[in-house]
Amino acid sequence: MTLPNSYLDKIRHIYLFDKLSENEFDQVARHSRLVKFATGDILFSQGDYCHQFYVVFDGMAKLFHAAHNGTERVLELVGPKQLLGEDAMFVGQHSAHAATLEPTHLIAFDSRSFLDQLYTNPGLCLRMMTLMGHRQQNLIDEIGNLTLQSAIQRVTQYLIKEKDGQPDVSSVVRFNTPKQLIASRLGVTPETFSRIIGKLRDEGMIDCVKDSIVLKNVASLRQIADGVISLNR
Repeated sequence: MTLPNSYLDKIRHIYLFDKLSENEFDQVARHSRLVKFATGDILFSQGDYCHQFYVVFDGMAKLFHAAHNGTERVLELVGPKQLLGEDAMFVGQHSAHAATLEPTHLIAFDSRSFLDQLYTNPGLCLRMMTLMGHRQQNLIDEIGNLTLQSAIQRVTQYLIKEKDGQPDVSSVVRFNTPKQLIASRLGVTPETFSRIIGKLRDEGMIDCVKDSIVLKNVASLRQIADGVISLNR
């Protein structure tokens, strides 16, 4: 059964669907459904065949790699209006694990029906390749930043990005995700993350209030994130 327009309208312009015509989007939407997961549910595991891909409607999920000793490396935190597992459509198998971090509603799309449209519509296929190419370049740039930037640059850049992504002009960043997951996503240990937050607080650039951080000196934080100035840790 096709989802109500009230659901579909909210995800209509994410990157994978933005260039679809109304008819093309309707065809994809006919093979979608709303699914609910509890905290900690596994959505798919590395090596699983890709039967469907998801859009997060509400809640939060993580994409991660897991070592045999149980250690996890968070690759991406996926929130509302973001895609999950769409890249596996083209290679057949998922290259990482995915699990929910809280009660989460996902819109599941049938991979085969989406690929069938690409097979019969070369123009659509080219548009999708262009969009996914841009997304891949953004991911490559992000990996480069994780490799080349210092830990304090990564943390301050994360704080700035979270602030800029808010719908209002508030300088308060709220941690809706456990700090150890944020640290893993940034490629630092939880201890290093905490030390950097403490250093920025001691320098008067931020203030910590429960699960929120108040950015008191955004200009200096941007300079640290850009590598213009540095702080000894």
